[in-house]
Amino acid sequence: MCFIMLFSGFTSADTAKVSVVASTCYVYEDASFGSPISINGEKIVLTHGDKLEVVEDDNGLDFIKVKLDGIENGGYVYRYYVTYNEIGQEVYPVFNGYILKNNSKIYDLDKQETTFTANEGHEIYLYNGYNNKEEYNAVAIVLEDGSLFYGYMLTADIAPYGVNAGLITGIVVIASCLTIIFLLLFMKKTKRQ
Repeated sequence: MCFIMLFSGFTSADTAKVSVVASTCYVYEDASFGSPISINGEKIVLTHGDKLEVVEDDNGLDFIKVKLDGIENGGYVYRYYVTYNEIGQEVYPVFNGYILKNNSKIYDLDKQETTFTANEGHEIYLYNGYNNKEEYNAVAIVLEDGSLFYGYMLTADIAPYGVNAGLITGIVVIASCLTIIFLLLFMKKTKRQ
């Protein structure tokens, strides 16, 4: 995952702070998406620009432990929803994909539909790569207000930049056919001699 470069600026978590760069950011009890912290049945949700003190950051994990008011042991936030950079210096990824059709729906990390949509040609970052066998792919997308949103989109609505697999297959087939033709011509020519 190429975002690890964005967060490697601090190695000491003692005084480090992070800012939320996603539109919304859930807080988890453990370093997993399956343990959201709830108070009175409401999940704790941070918003873009919220600043948090880092308690523990193992650069090899996808979660960072942060200190929270009112939560004794703190909680975990998804690494790619926060940055050590100041919010004014928000770092955007190099885009590696795009939207295929208008009004494509954008989903949050729990794959729940949001009110956000994107239109054909809008650039995205596929931060776990592109897998056409999955229903959803993880993306980072710049919303209309300029904020960076991390979530999911339907695989049918997006495409990666780069060479199409069908094109590569076509080139291999054509090269194979040309090789066979040249071999047959060479064999025919050597038979005559």
